[in-house]
Amino acid sequence: MFLELAEVLDCPDCDESVGLVTFVDRAESRRVVEGRLGCPLCEIEVPIRRGTMRFDLSDAARRATPPAGTEHPAGETAPEAPLRLAALLGVSDRTGMVVLLGPRLAAHAAAIARLGDRLEVLVWLTDAADRSPSGAAVVEDLVAGVDPLLGAAPNRWPIRSGALHGIALAAPIALPLSEITRCARPGARLVVETPTPADLDALAASEFTEVASDATVWVGERSQQVATA
Repeated sequence: MFLELAEVLDCPDCDESVGLVTFVDRAESRRVVEGRLGCPLCEIEVPIRRGTMRFDLSDAARRATPPAGTEHPAGETAPEAPLRLAALLGVSDRTGMVVLLGPRLAAHAAAIARLGDRLEVLVWLTDAADRSPSGAAVVEDLVAGVDPLLGAAPNRWPIRSGALHGIALAAPIALPLSEITRCARPGARLVVETPTPADLDALAASEFTEVASDATVWVGERSQQVATA
């Protein structure tokens, strides 16, 4: 886990935005290899093991339910697939932070992270069952820029509002679009692979404006003007 990533992490159990504190037992090149995250308010602890944030081993795991559309194992990856996904996310030539949900998209994490010196790729796997042989290699690969996260609750992302430059997931969408929207900064891209008709209806009513689509993918961009209460 990148040490500075703690600046955009929130406690998933607290109703208000409460940042998580990082306790480091072992680090390499500003990457936490062993340690833990802790909430100063409710005092939950999230272990960091081999660089992976293990929300599945924290108190927050009691609320986690596997979201549909992220359980498929990763398969063979075409050489151009990471570059295509990075281009769809709009991060191929800039710094920022993106989330890839599920092992199929996690297979692209290392290649995307290498595209920028300040590009962080948060690899979100639902649970230990997602760590298929190909997916596990990604999780355990502590290349600079890849931040594995395991088992966080899909209905309360442990990420601060407006922190993400891009989010990619595979359909069908079972994650709350409200949480995706909350974590996306103005201008952030949302990439949905193989969206269903129901997904397309939900996306049309969201705060993301379609910028590209075909039979295999839908790409939207969050409005630069964010409504305020």
